Amino acid sequence: MSTDSVTHDHTATASSHGASQASAPTPQVGEGTRAHAADLRARLIVSAPLGILAMLLSMVPAWQFTGWQWVVAAASIPVVTWGAWPFHRAAFAAGRHGSTTMDTLVSLGVISSTLWSWWALLWGGAGELGMRMHMSLIPRAAHAGHAEIYFEGACMIVVFLLTGRYMEARARYRAGDALRSLLSMGAKEATLVSVDPATGERSEKVVPASSLQVGDLFAVRPGEKVATDGVIVEGSSALDTSLLTGESVPVDAAPGDAVTGATVNTWGSLLVRATRVGSDTTLAQMGRMVAEAQAGKAPVQRLADQISGVFVPIVILVSLLTLGGWLLAGGGVQAAFTAAVAVLVVACPCALGLATPTAILVGSGRASQLGILIKNAEILEQTRSIDTMLLDKTGTVTTGVMSLESVALPSAGDSPEADEASALSLAASVEALSEHPVARAITSGASSRGLSLVPVTAFANQPGLGVVGLTARGGVLVGRPSWLASLGVDVPASLLDAVREAEASGASAVVAALAPNLGSAESRTDGPGAARVTADSAITTPQATAGSVALPGPDAELPLATLTMSVGGMTCASCVRRVERKLGKLDGVSAEVNLATESARITLTAPHSNEELEAVVTAAGYSGQITSRSEAATADGAPVSGDSATGDTGTPTRGTTDQGTGEREGAPASSLVIPERVEGRAIAALVVRDTVKESSADAIAQLRELGIEPILLTGDNEAAAQHVARQVGIERVIAGVLPDGKRDTVADLQAEGRTVAMVGDGVNDAAALAQASAKGLGIAMGSGTDVAIEVADMTLMNSSLTSAATAIRVSRRTLRIIKENLFWAFFYNVLMVPLAIAGLLSPMLASAAMACSSVFVVLNSLRLRTAK
Repeated sequence: MSTDSVTHDHTATASSHGASQASAPTPQVGEGTRAHAADLRARLIVSAPLGILAMLLSMVPAWQFTGWQWVVAAASIPVVTWGAWPFHRAAFAAGRHGSTTMDTLVSLGVISSTLWSWWALLWGGAGELGMRMHMSLIPRAAHAGHAEIYFEGACMIVVFLLTGRYMEARARYRAGDALRSLLSMGAKEATLVSVDPATGERSEKVVPASSLQVGDLFAVRPGEKVATDGVIVEGSSALDTSLLTGESVPVDAAPGDAVTGATVNTWGSLLVRATRVGSDTTLAQMGRMVAEAQAGKAPVQRLADQISGVFVPIVILVSLLTLGGWLLAGGGVQAAFTAAVAVLVVACPCALGLATPTAILVGSGRASQLGILIKNAEILEQTRSIDTMLLDKTGTVTTGVMSLESVALPSAGDSPEADEASALSLAASVEALSEHPVARAITSGASSRGLSLVPVTAFANQPGLGVVGLTARGGVLVGRPSWLASLGVDVPASLLDAVREAEASGASAVVAALAPNLGSAESRTDGPGAARVTADSAITTPQATAGSVALPGPDAELPLATLTMSVGGMTCASCVRRVERKLGKLDGVSAEVNLATESARITLTAPHSNEELEAVVTAAGYSGQITSRSEAATADGAPVSGDSATGDTGTPTRGTTDQGTGEREGAPASSLVIPERVEGRAIAALVVRDTVKESSADAIAQLRELGIEPILLTGDNEAAAQHVARQVGIERVIAGVLPDGKRDTVADLQAEGRTVAMVGDGVNDAAALAQASAKGLGIAMGSGTDVAIEVADMTLMNSSLTSAATAIRVSRRTLRIIKENLFWAFFYNVLMVPLAIAGLLSPMLASAAMACSSVFVVLNSLRLRTAK
């Protein structure tokens, strides 16, 4: 390729690409959780030795030296104040706003145990020198002459809960590993290529990848990561896309192909022109979608939040009733107080608040590792009832790319003039100069068979009919049999039969013919009825236009923007509800807060600034920082990118293509005149067909195992659809459906009571995807159009249909883990609270049990890291 072909409009300069221009670093995902874990660790390091000392001295009479109780009291002071400060702070913040949280129970338990112990020490006789205390794990109704102190209980409540919270914070940070890994995949540096407009000389400079601008050229050498999204200008290679798509097989890339930032160049050297940079790249969009999904909230989580919101006041009431009941029953103040404190501590539903968000965090992160982007948390519940999956044919079940299936020669009685290799070579040489999908399939088929192309000296294209080119053997015509016959070319019956048979099965077929005399001097003269087509005009193709998409719900209030906010200082579900309530008081603001990710997903239907939203959260007693803000799409729903879509596939058209060998060896410069009659004979019928993806049959089998009926839904003809269905094992086919018909088909199935998932990739699938999202799932292929991806609930980045089955499995397993977490959280409270009321559970053991419950829920969620 010449140097001129890579010259871009703006010349890169050192000043415009310096490190100073690099965008500010994005806050690290989970940084708040990591800092919180570090703070808990410091408090635990100080509190644990002091708490253990207090517990040992209180439990082992042989170690109780004179004045030991005062040593225990002194050791407890830093534990119940500084060590327990996170619990006190959260409880005080909630009290200021007239509400209660789970930390309210913990704080009340620690404070009441401490105050009782100081009363017993100063006025209850427990402070007498020489006093001994025989501690029992099960509270007793009677005590020997003095009030017992509970410094060790107050200390160990703090130590156990700090331990649980620290382990929980570490586990929650680990749960975000997938998203952090995703966001760190991008290249840090890029080799910027500048071209001197005058001399054409190239110069290279290493710059931060974040400083690249749209239109810049950058080099990618073997082993390097592609710095940003772009289009290959020079070079060929294979790209390892496993980091983004989960697909282990490298993908071939050549000039004109789009490449994605963060993919790895395996062997060739590439020159790439940047098309998307910064927050517009595929990697950034993936990270944003995953973060928003993790910040979202499933309906089952909202139920848990509502339960926890009324649970705390009820527990406080139950604790007071326990205290009164023991006193009325004559159990003594000591026993009554002990039982009441145990109820406060053991009933704290921390595990309930973590059950759902932690599972969503791990599940959505694991899905992203597998190349599956989940748009929001609600779809996890929708997958449970999916029983029908509609599959678009082209680009979903098939590759959307035509390939050469077979070459048929005239029968022996028709005296074939060329063998298969020769006929294919001649046809491919002429078709190499055409941009038609059938032409590309024939050219690729010849290349895959190792055939060389012959020089073509002149070329003409008859749109919708065929092409003609001049070679050393004469004229070569490739096109419809009827067009060839109209020119007088003899097409044997055996080839006509091969064409009819191919078209009956849904394939496309053309006939190649050889006209030895077409290149003679006589045939170059204009004559009556002759068609003159210049080479330049022959290969000009009209631009495709994207069809409009009618989305359901036109009267719905559309969001102006979607934001993600990092919220610090939350400790329980009640905190979550308070932040949501405060933000919800603003006009046009809807917020979903996630405890596990310490983040909020905010939807605006009225304008509000980032500072205004952050101020509301700060006033509520927490720290809020907007980490991302995505403005709504344009009113006409136009895709952000300029990609157009064509045909049933909905895949972007390729902007540039390789030149054919014939054009490289001898570009057509003269006009080619096609006379009314051509003396020639057909030499082969070429059958091309949309190729079924290798993974499609396995994917259909997996969907059936999940109890989902696959249905092929396509705008193609019945024959083509049935042929594909038989290959992959689909029994039901709905063919010949227009875009509006696809949406109506989804709606009809939903009206029958089915829960439908729709998988598609094109503009013509967008309406059906949106309809499926209303009661089911819309699943877009990652290779599809921006419109389809925008309206879908899930995006399969590797465009493999097996990922649809994987997405359903991961989602269902996540939902199953959520249910397990909720069961154990409720089961724990149901089991432990009666024991505490009966006086069979000391506050120390209650706190240990509660901490273990929270840790168990988080560890159970982490099992999703191995989901497949």
